[in-house]
Amino acid sequence: MLYRTLNYFKKILEKTRDTIKGQIKRLNIMPDRGIDRAALEEEADQEEEFVNQQSAAHTLKERLADIDLSLVNMRKGKYGICSKCGKQISAKLLKIAPESKLCQDCKKKAKKK
Repeated sequence: MLYRTLNYFKKILEKTRDTIKGQIKRLNIMPDRGIDRAALEEEADQEEEFVNQQSAAHTLKERLADIDLSLVNMRKGKYGICSKCGKQISAKLLKIAPESKLCQDCKKKAKKK
């Protein structure tokens, strides 16, 4: 992959990584209940909201791991190579999801399973 193209994807991945880290940090904040204890129903709603936030944070952490792996693969000269079949991942797919580990064909096969 050309250096310019790699640099382009590296900047996108790093910016996305920083954004996701900020989102995870915000999602991990427990809702403030204040000094006065809220009514039980309101407290239950806050707990449910926090559980939903944790679920979203988990999904973001998985994406963050994929981004970190992509950045490591860039340093190793393996970025843009399908981890399943070893073929080049198309630039079109990388523009949509720069942290992609699979080429389009392998993604299709994985969805069918």
